[in-house]
Amino acid sequence: MTTMKEVKEKVGSDSYSCKGGVFTVRQGFFYRHGKTSEDLRNKVLAAFPSAVIIDSGEVYKPFRSWATLANQSHWYVKFTVRS
Repeated sequence: MTTMKEVKEKVGSDSYSCKGGVFTVRQGFFYRHGKTSEDLRNKVLAAFPSAVIIDSGEVYKPFRSWATLANQSHWYVKFTVRS
């Protein structure tokens, strides 16, 4: 069984959560610098080859320094890991 500690060590992102066995990792950005949500998705798959990607994408919001990462611009990947 995959733990949150393993996900943090192997993926190296800005935000992590797990609900009902579905892990969510988020990577915040201010400038894209040519990157996309596909880069984060590939990072997850490189760390966990048996991962099943449920959803991934980009959330774009105007900059607000006081907002949480989930309420700022970020890429996200939701996935489960097969045992």
